[in-house]
Amino acid sequence: MIDSKLHYSKKSITVKDRKMAFIEIGTGDPIVFIHGNANSSYMWRNILPYMEDLGRLIAIDNIGQGDSDKLPESGPGSYTLAEHQIYINGIMDALNINKNVTLVMHDWGGPLGLTWARSNSQNIKGLVHCEIVVGNHSSYDEYPDSHGERLKRVRGQDGEELVMTDNYFIEKIFTGGVIRNIDDETMAEIRRPYEGSRENRRPTLTWPRQIPIEGKPKDVADLVNKLSLWMTENNIPKLFIRAEPGQILFGRDLEIIDSWTNQKTVTVHGLHHPQEDSPDDIGVALRDWYKSIS
Repeated sequence: MIDSKLHYSKKSITVKDRKMAFIEIGTGDPIVFIHGNANSSYMWRNILPYMEDLGRLIAIDNIGQGDSDKLPESGPGSYTLAEHQIYINGIMDALNINKNVTLVMHDWGGPLGLTWARSNSQNIKGLVHCEIVVGNHSSYDEYPDSHGERLKRVRGQDGEELVMTDNYFIEKIFTGGVIRNIDDETMAEIRRPYEGSRENRRPTLTWPRQIPIEGKPKDVADLVNKLSLWMTENNIPKLFIRAEPGQILFGRDLEIIDSWTNQKTVTVHGLHHPQEDSPDDIGVALRDWYKSIS
């Protein structure tokens, strides 16, 4: 069942003088949920119930997203992957997440989580990924349907007006990644962190401009290549939740992911946000896999 209501309260902790919000329930080995663009811990609301009795569940709101604080004096160049990583590393330390850790990652949560995992590999129990940013695309034409054209617009000269004024990423790109007709209550919560000043929408503009296309930005392109190589070299148990038809993983991306070691693949119905279309299937698959590695 797809429930639009979040049935968990959020806590907060200070990282680099900013409040970071998170959901925390249960006890035991930590299972950490990391989201990407235009999302928050809210995206896991229908999946967390499947895992409540299996560990200490922590679903993070990235800096500037969900109920976490915005960055002070943000502007062009704020909320890069590197800047987000500082806050992810900080909250992991602050919450003493340091042993038998399982990461559940979506979208930019992939590079964020895998960067932390690569530096803490001896403490990782399992890695779960779904529609994460992986590999480099040689052109916008590689993307299916109109997704590439939408990204090109956001990354172009009129991107700031589209996203910061018209809320284009939420209203067009996010909704275009969900198959079902999104109900009003869900859309209200998706929009909420980005209402108010134009600058509140800065994360939703910076994130798509960080996607490595045609080798740019170079630092991100180099990083995702290193992370993909690491995923072929380690033997950590992995679960690939593959959205079908999906939206951002295709061709070479899927070849890269299929080369990762010690990995189980399950397929669920969805585009880029299958958590909004098939949460029960994801919850069952995640629970079964986690029990198999515990």
